[in-house]
Amino acid sequence: MAVRPLRFDRNLGFIIGDISRLARKEFDRRVRSLRLTRAQWLFLYHLARRPGCTQRELAEILQLEPISVSRQAGRLERGGWILRRDDRDDARAYHLHLTPKATRLTLQLEGVAVQLRDDYLSGLSTPRRDALIDDLLLVKTNLLRMEAKAKNRLDEN
Repeated sequence: MAVRPLRFDRNLGFIIGDISRLARKEFDRRVRSLRLTRAQWLFLYHLARRPGCTQRELAEILQLEPISVSRQAGRLERGGWILRRDDRDDARAYHLHLTPKATRLTLQLEGVAVQLRDDYLSGLSTPRRDALIDDLLLVKTNLLRMEAKAKNRLDEN
């Protein structure tokens, strides 16, 4: 039986990976003038989505070690971007909140993201865009279901 050569140009995983990498690179280029690192704007962006989360929760979201998030939080706090508030029940935990300055920035970042999405989806009609998103969400749901099954099997053993 002949082995068919791999077609990376038609492989969904590679395509999604390439799109993600290229979109991040273009987003970085568009926000370079804001003088924030990717780590900083990702921190602020995710905090805007989860206001009041703890540093540990944010570390899980960002897939970073808690100490890395703690250090970044300290730098952002000193820069006037965030506020850290003590947890009433756990003296070791902080809840994170954006300052008005950071809130304005995250709205600006969101505007850049919307424009970038419009640019890279140009040529796709609204119904095709919606169908593409629906299909990708189904793929994501399937992957989450597989992850949950695998976790349940581990928990059973």
